[in-house]
Amino acid sequence: MCQDLPKEMLYPRSHGGLSAGLPQTTSSVGVWNLLDHSILPDDELSGAFAWVIATHCNPGCEVFVPALGMGKAAFTRLLADRFPHFTAPPAWLAAQGTAPGSAGALTEFDDLLQLLLDHAGHADEHHRQVAHVVATACMGNDHLWQDLGLSSRNSLSSLLADHFPQLAEKNAGGMKWKKFLYKQLCERAGILICKSPSCGICCDYDKCFSPEN
Repeated sequence: MCQDLPKEMLYPRSHGGLSAGLPQTTSSVGVWNLLDHSILPDDELSGAFAWVIATHCNPGCEVFVPALGMGKAAFTRLLADRFPHFTAPPAWLAAQGTAPGSAGALTEFDDLLQLLLDHAGHADEHHRQVAHVVATACMGNDHLWQDLGLSSRNSLSSLLADHFPQLAEKNAGGMKWKKFLYKQLCERAGILICKSPSCGICCDYDKCFSPEN
């Protein structure tokens, strides 16, 4: 996690851009009111982009995913399109030019991203951006809807159904989304990860299907 990142700081509290006089430094960029600069401040997807950018594109975060794994040029374009009045400090923006690592939580990033891209409803820039933000959120430690800054699991289900319909349809049993995505990776690689032949008789059933509160 990043330091000093209360969730409410991501939402508009003033029209000044920065919250409570925070300096424009690399370490503080994660608590900027990104939605204060959004063209659609009430849009839940814009909120997801703001939350994930603030929690994972800040070089001071524990899990740093430069530019959502998009590359600096595409990321700069995303910021200009969604948060047109957001001005990033030079050091923060320069850090977005590095490539995501491949250790720890980032080990499966490329595979998760490719899974989402392969199931995108359309091969356009918008769906690519959503794939990047979902893959980045998967690097977090909470339920996926929480790591996307969404209001509920239902919001996440709607987002995935809208952008990755064929993939969402495969989760007919209602498995937790992050577990479901990783299970899809294992199936692609031919890796058997489940102890039981059926979810209904598995001793780990609650870990995969219990409510996500």
